[in-house]
Amino acid sequence: MKKLVILIVMLFTCSVSRAQTAVPHQVNHLKITILSTMLAQEGVGDWGFGALVECDSTRILFDSGGRKYVVRDNAKELHIDLSKVHMVVLSHGHPDHTAGWLALRQELSGNDKNALSLTYVAPGFFNPIIFPSGAKYDLRPDSATYTTIGGHIETVKSWKEIAPGVFITGNDIPRINPEKNYPPTWKRLSPNGQISKDTIPEDMSMVIATAQGLVILTGCGHSGTVNLVAAVRKHFPGKKIYAAIGGFHLLAASDQQIEWTANALKDAGIRYFMGAHCTGIRPVQQIMDYAGLKPNECIVGSVGATFDPAIGFIAGQLTMGNDKNAYFRKQ
Repeated sequence: MKKLVILIVMLFTCSVSRAQTAVPHQVNHLKITILSTMLAQEGVGDWGFGALVECDSTRILFDSGGRKYVVRDNAKELHIDLSKVHMVVLSHGHPDHTAGWLALRQELSGNDKNALSLTYVAPGFFNPIIFPSGAKYDLRPDSATYTTIGGHIETVKSWKEIAPGVFITGNDIPRINPEKNYPPTWKRLSPNGQISKDTIPEDMSMVIATAQGLVILTGCGHSGTVNLVAAVRKHFPGKKIYAAIGGFHLLAASDQQIEWTANALKDAGIRYFMGAHCTGIRPVQQIMDYAGLKPNECIVGSVGATFDPAIGFIAGQLTMGNDKNAYFRKQ
């Protein structure tokens, strides 16, 4: 009898242990601050994207802007010390998301040797881009310099938890729907010298698990927003997508595609949407209408705007109007 009781206790303990390990980590406090996008009520706007992600005690820079020093300068104006940020996630290898990467590491490592010392990219990130003019954008020399000065680059093929409750997708976003969110005239140079259409195969997003639900952060959504939503829902079955923030490449999308995209977000449980960078102003308005969101729940991204799942958006009056979370200019 005593042995039977011990066995039952052991089985119960093991089952509880397995249940605990099966529950994913969750971020208790999340704050996302936009550091680079076109619209700016404070700081400087540019054709690019960059955001600071603060998850409990972890700080991550997601993309680095379209101009060499725009993220640095906007961070200073917002009183943000990027030298305390050790991790970088680069969504893809286009210049409007990577311009400040090496310059930031070179400058900030003088204050803290660990500043921006770890960078995550997806496979194909360093394949050079060929523009219609014939000019090339090649990040390989920057990567060599980055590693020479003590930085480490990790290539992530599939989903990876880089901090408790913070996941990056790698380029594991199956393109099951016919979304072609990429420039039709850009080319890519493969390692073996072949030139092909630039479909941005290295496109990578971030997903953060919070008490309210999942928060998606994307640079351009080159894999397709509906494809991304499908991949996230498959990876986190039963979890709702609470917020989607970043660039979604809907500038040239048809009304039908935007409605389809909005419905996919709505079906996933969307409560907050911020369309920055390449999303477009009119598509944000359309998504608000189609997804049934309120004006303070669906906004155009701007430099200095923040998102906290417990609060919602805090942004300038340019995008928030007279909402209680709007401000004219931060002091």
